[in-house]
Amino acid sequence: MDTILVVEDDEVHREALARTLRRGGFAVLSASGVAQASATMRNRLPAGAVIDLRLGDGDGLEVVRMLSVRAPACRILVLTGFGSIPAAVEAVKCGAVDFLTKPTSPEVIVQALTKALASPTPATQLEDVEREHIRKALEGTDGNISHAARRLGLHRRTLQRKLQRLDGSTTESSETEDEATDEDLEAR
Repeated sequence: MDTILVVEDDEVHREALARTLRRGGFAVLSASGVAQASATMRNRLPAGAVIDLRLGDGDGLEVVRMLSVRAPACRILVLTGFGSIPAAVEAVKCGAVDFLTKPTSPEVIVQALTKALASPTPATQLEDVEREHIRKALEGTDGNISHAARRLGLHRRTLQRKLQRLDGSTTESSETEDEATDEDLEAR
């Protein structure tokens, strides 16, 4: 069961959203502002968050920044009654994955949150970056794993294991250096 942090200074809206999230199978942490959200995060880090942009004791982007540091995999939705393109861009730069304008029903928020939680995590995105970097190194060496490994500062076997993990397949190579032992490669 994923834990969701709801940060909303309007108590009625906060409680309605929390009830809908609970019915949707989520555990819910509630906070009315920046200070309460910070205190709540000390005890438990959420998998997702719904944060109002304007809070009584500060800016919801402060909470987004805190979550981005403390729980980088957290999927954050920002809500606001004062939506603008610059505000949406700033929210995404701070770590939000979606920006919704009020009035929005709790059901729509739950749908957006469910979609955000199902999207790739930052770790998956990091794997994509690693995969692309390795692919470019292989292209630059015409597919020669030993040369690509040297360019990447890796051991040939380490590169092969990474390729297997990232691509889920065994890397086959016809290069003659693959017949050499790891000690031979280290000596080169």
